[in-house]
Amino acid sequence: MTSFTIFSRLLGVCLAAATIPACVSFDPVLESKVDIDERPTIAIMPFGFALEITQLSYVKIVQDTLPPEEESRHLAEALRDIQNEARWLFLSRLSTAQGFRIVSLEQTDAVAKELDLRPGVLPAADQLAEFRRRLGADLVVAGSILDYGKIRWGWLAAGMVADMSWETLVIGLATAWNPAVILGNVGFELLTSTPLWFGGGYLLGVSFRPVRVEARAFETMQGYPIWQSMDESAYAWRALKELPEAVRDKKEVQLVLNLAEIMESMADSLIKESLSASELRARPRFARR
Repeated sequence: MTSFTIFSRLLGVCLAAATIPACVSFDPVLESKVDIDERPTIAIMPFGFALEITQLSYVKIVQDTLPPEEESRHLAEALRDIQNEARWLFLSRLSTAQGFRIVSLEQTDAVAKELDLRPGVLPAADQLAEFRRRLGADLVVAGSILDYGKIRWGWLAAGMVADMSWETLVIGLATAWNPAVILGNVGFELLTSTPLWFGGGYLLGVSFRPVRVEARAFETMQGYPIWQSMDESAYAWRALKELPEAVRDKKEVQLVLNLAEIMESMADSLIKESLSASELRARPRFARR
């Protein structure tokens, strides 16, 4: 798939107001240096959700109160669209780099269903062997969306407390533990850090919609994980400013845009590994150490 084809699809989707990455320009991708004959075959599993999202308002703006049954239906559709978009963005970036032979999503999903592999579940060695046997896959990618607008409270509290504790220590040492300065910084941190950590808040007119994704790639000969990446985005300003002003403040727009930034970054990380088919079909590089 060429960059033009990707942009055309995204542009068409954007004009239809279905997804947002269509309206932004991504960073150019560096083409893979792996020879054509050495390109490994990769199967990309559906991305799962590692957190439970129970309200539609977490992922999009809801104008009216919906009956429970209708909200559940809309929420299921929205989550499915997010999962599909995450995988498509990742696949498209890999395709543009031309460093992999990509198994069709239909074939990948069919084998995953037969193996009872749900989205986000890490495959076992015997399941990876089946992907190799049935699809000729050298690599299988599995990933999960860890945060999407809604973030786990335990992680948020720990992160925010650690952030404030570190700054308090630095300021305390610098000011001989002046209580007025320390308390002033704590108040400032509560005002400015809350939107960043808890998402959906506003700071100086800017809203933050945190998204975090983790993915792993497994070789299928022995079932070893040979690549792992976790990335996050709270406010993709450079891309957001390219959108029409009428859609910039929409929650679903900012979330999908953050997702797009993450998936591009993660795919670039895998591309830079320059994995070759012959290497993957021998003992993995880390197993030789």
